[in-house]
Amino acid sequence: LKPSRLTRPAPGRPVSRVHGATPSEARGGPCAGPLPSEGAMGNKILTAYDVQKEPCYYSTELKWRLHSASFKERPDDKLTIFLFEKKHVEKCPKNTKEQILEVLRKDASSLQRLRHPHILSVVEALSEERSTLAFATKPVVGTVSQLLEHNRHELSNLEMKCGLLDVAEALQFLHQDAKTAHLSFSPHAIFIDPQGKWLLGGLGHSVSGVQWGQLVDCPFAFAPGSDTPGQLSHEPPPRYAAPEMCNMPCKCGLESDMFALGLLTYELMSTERQPLLRGAPRGFTANIVRQSSIPADLYPVLQKILSPNPAERLTIAAFINSEFFMDVNVRAIRFLEQLNEKDETQRVTFLKGLPKLLADPQSLLCSQRVLRERVLPRLCGALLFPSLYGVVVPIIIGLLKKDKVSDPVHFQAKIWPSLKPLYSAKEIPIEVVTLFLKELDLQVSLATQADQQAVLLPFLLRCLELQEPVILNEVLEKVPFLHKKFEYRQVKDQILPRMLQLLLGSSAVKVKVQVLMGLSRIFEIFDKNTITDVILVAFEKLTKMDRTPAVCMCLLGCYDAMSKFLGPKITSERILPLVGPLLVEESLSSEQWETQLSVFKKLLQRVETARRKDYDARKDAQSVADHALGGDTASSTAPKVETKAEAKPAEPQDFESLLFAGTAKAKPPTPAPTPAPTLQAPPPPAVAPAASAGVDLFGGGGGGGGGGGAGSSGAAGGSS
Repeated sequence: LKPSRLTRPAPGRPVSRVHGATPSEARGGPCAGPLPSEGAMGNKILTAYDVQKEPCYYSTELKWRLHSASFKERPDDKLTIFLFEKKHVEKCPKNTKEQILEVLRKDASSLQRLRHPHILSVVEALSEERSTLAFATKPVVGTVSQLLEHNRHELSNLEMKCGLLDVAEALQFLHQDAKTAHLSFSPHAIFIDPQGKWLLGGLGHSVSGVQWGQLVDCPFAFAPGSDTPGQLSHEPPPRYAAPEMCNMPCKCGLESDMFALGLLTYELMSTERQPLLRGAPRGFTANIVRQSSIPADLYPVLQKILSPNPAERLTIAAFINSEFFMDVNVRAIRFLEQLNEKDETQRVTFLKGLPKLLADPQSLLCSQRVLRERVLPRLCGALLFPSLYGVVVPIIIGLLKKDKVSDPVHFQAKIWPSLKPLYSAKEIPIEVVTLFLKELDLQVSLATQADQQAVLLPFLLRCLELQEPVILNEVLEKVPFLHKKFEYRQVKDQILPRMLQLLLGSSAVKVKVQVLMGLSRIFEIFDKNTITDVILVAFEKLTKMDRTPAVCMCLLGCYDAMSKFLGPKITSERILPLVGPLLVEESLSSEQWETQLSVFKKLLQRVETARRKDYDARKDAQSVADHALGGDTASSTAPKVETKAEAKPAEPQDFESLLFAGTAKAKPPTPAPTPAPTLQAPPPPAVAPAASAGVDLFGGGGGGGGGGGAGSSGAAGGSS
């Protein structure tokens, strides 16, 4: 039950200085009380603790103001201060003033004397000073009256049943053990603690030494106007009084408490959740209880407990053992609350059967608030017994996974303090460690950043150092998904070295395979220097140590993934030299060798593709540069010069030169004529056409030809 739901004013009602009362009610009489003054904070109890100035609850029926507080030396340890300022009754008649103060004194002293798990527990005894009375109890968040005032339908029937059983057991203690009649049993006297447990208080009107069946004179009489709203009174609320307390002569006893319990039970369990009575029960008859408005198993109980005749009412023991409380869900919660008092066999039997009850989504036990406030805190209390770790932890983890059952604030306040010691426990079942690893992401999401670094990360690192295959299997499967939850430095400097140590130090092939598969998923988070200088170096050492087919194939997968990430240069320089030797590993099967070869070719192809792409890029860049400098135009207009490389080959040697090459008979090689550079001559100039040779036979142009011919002829004749 959240404190915030108990401390806000009722919808539609104006907030006044008296919490839960309208302004007219706050001013309803001379004994109406305002908020505490500055002087009230001088009480030694208030100065001994850190106390919130504003009260978390106040009503004229309760009389006390409830202030939340904490220990100064232990701020996380909370408590509640009950404070009353005497100035609130200064205007009351003297007799009324003394009676009110006496009721308050008796309330505090009775609570300190009567100890029970369902009675308000006093931490600091009553301190009375000149202007104030104050005492301290374990923390409470409000009263049932406050709950009904704000939202009568907020709690489920199961929560109401559990609360009624809480206060019924407190009444049973008062009646059977303390022989005490409460006589002021009402929603104003029932407090709710942070775990949702109901605690009985308001013992200022109690009478001790009373036996069942024995009515005694009532120490007070309900005077007219005693139920005026906003008016402080020394009498209990008349609306929850028994008929014999209101009739003359006024009598009371243990049976009177049962009638008040019946009125409250009707108010909580009826469909309308409205009070059965609006005032003192004068002339009351049980016929006003409508059977259709309450659960069928409750009607016969209320018929007896609300009898106008005290002798016909059920005892508190009969009420607790009635069919109304024979609910498996109620009994499960009660057993869980008393788990520490049971023996080992009973604890284990109950905890093994509880998951079946929690597995039913229609079960009233599975409502979110019941699980948060009633079930989970008690299960965490069971972690005080190491022998129960194996059965309790799976239930807690299962409930934490349910939607809206917990959140980081609730987890850190209610669950984590009990779970935290288990992460560093020296003796803990393997099943629990495995479960913690499986659900580590859930706990990381609920824990604070400081606890992630101080508790969860060291736990993960210790698991990496264990040689238990089941634990290693879980931790290696979780690392790839949890690395983002931790800082990069921690993953690099703490997690990675342990994984590599496990890779090189383990003799189990399965462990090595798991490490390699884990590294293949997370290597991309590391910088390239870490991959090349740390991870690849470890892989090289592993290759020399272990070339079993499984390891070789996992290494191949890692190399392939790293090649894509690191690029062609490192692939060529570092990865290909590591993959190549695997091709000659004789332990590989034919299919494995084909895979190795295929991947090797793929790596080589990546290098080739990258290099060709690089060269193509260079060629394109050069063409662009040449074009920008006008290189294409110059080459098209310049004369073409035939270089030596383009000269015609020398003529082949003759037969004898070829045979006697290198001897004295060898003929000197005839040098091939050096061809003149071939130039592209410009076109000839235009000239007059020459005279035809056939026309000018004897002219100067032809005489040269004729003389040449005669000379030749003469030479021929002379020779002849």
